Amino acid sequence: MNPTTLLFIRHGETDANANGQLEGATDKPLNAAGQAQAQAVAARLVRENRPIQAIYSSSLTRARQTAAPLAASLGELPVQIDPDLSEFHLGEWDGLTLEELRDEKQLWARMATDPHFAPPGGESAMQFGLRLVRAVRAILSRHPGQTVAIFSHGGALATVLAVLLENQGNRWPGYLMDNGGISEMVFEPAPRLVRMNDVSHIRAMLNAEQSMEREHEQ
Repeated sequence: MNPTTLLFIRHGETDANANGQLEGATDKPLNAAGQAQAQAVAARLVRENRPIQAIYSSSLTRARQTAAPLAASLGELPVQIDPDLSEFHLGEWDGLTLEELRDEKQLWARMATDPHFAPPGGESAMQFGLRLVRAVRAILSRHPGQTVAIFSHGGALATVLAVLLENQGNRWPGYLMDNGGISEMVFEPAPRLVRMNDVSHIRAMLNAEQSMEREHEQ
């Protein structure tokens, strides 16, 4: 049987991303830059001529909006929504900055000491990791030998990659992805990372925009 390939794609930019806030489970749409990034992701994967048989997305709007252009480009391939692919639910701490979570709330220090610690109204690191791995394992079982695109979030994808590759969810800082970034993992059946946070399509888009701006200025 052919190996199973998962394409992990982080959603496009939101206003909270641009402002350095962690949205968590807060459901906000892409901003204009994020919508352009979603189009760039779709164009990149179509240009690669990948045999994508299925598309999955977090239930949050920003991930669904990023998946939509690829689905349309592939003949309206349905986007299968899985809430278990959603971002870390920070409860009352949704919307705080990285610095506030790290320094004021001591979130990562608390989770390192107790993986069952949860922000008020949110979920624990243990709950987060288990639901993400459950979602990915279910996708693998449904699509053996196929190529699947998965649209999710920065913290979620970093955690999934850390767990699958190192069996250590707390290694997530080493697997962070940019908005619109693509990471690719092949299962043979052991997972093998073949590209990490590929954003060349985003850089190409930005370069094209800058060239157009210079032309207009001349």
